[in-house]
Amino acid sequence: MIRFLIYSLCCSALLLSCRTYQYPGASGVRASDLQELNTYYMDTTQALVYRADAQAFETDLKGNLVIRTLAPDVHRVALLSDLGQTLFDISIFPDKEVAHFIMADLDRKLIVTEIAAIFRVLTQRTFASSALVFLDKQHYPVYFVDDTYYLLQQREVRCITRVNGSKERFSIEYSDVRNNVPVTVLVEHGKFPLRMQLSLDKTQSSL
Repeated sequence: MIRFLIYSLCCSALLLSCRTYQYPGASGVRASDLQELNTYYMDTTQALVYRADAQAFETDLKGNLVIRTLAPDVHRVALLSDLGQTLFDISIFPDKEVAHFIMADLDRKLIVTEIAAIFRVLTQRTFASSALVFLDKQHYPVYFVDDTYYLLQQREVRCITRVNGSKERFSIEYSDVRNNVPVTVLVEHGKFPLRMQLSLDKTQSSL
């Protein structure tokens, strides 16, 4: 009986993982000229500081999020609370991450991997050669690479959706972009109770 239950659970998990995500309103896929996307964090002379207002696992958190561009595709991201405590400090590469410091409560492989995934998608540029087709001809263009979708407005990325199987994993919304620098950013996780509002602090940033 136990063996049958395990087999059933494994089959269910496999079926769920094979399901594909359906982007709202999309009716198909088309080939596209190669598009360079998400070029906000490529300037190595910039260090951006955001005021972070987060709700995570029923806990409110306020502090400063620092994003340093070490190379066009390499970033160092650190979150410091208003009490002066470093919550995490991670260097993010296209294919790996290096944790310089993780507070004990966050020091779990799954959590570190997810933090790195969010900020990798948020900061790193990509190139897409596929786009979605919409019945509504007025829909903003949406390009996608593997399991990540990029919605553009005025030729700028305004929303990124990372999916897992048939469900949204997390989304990143840039609601205000000035001189190719996101001023406000909203991160929402689809699986974990995590929501983070970021607001650029120009007085602390080097622009």
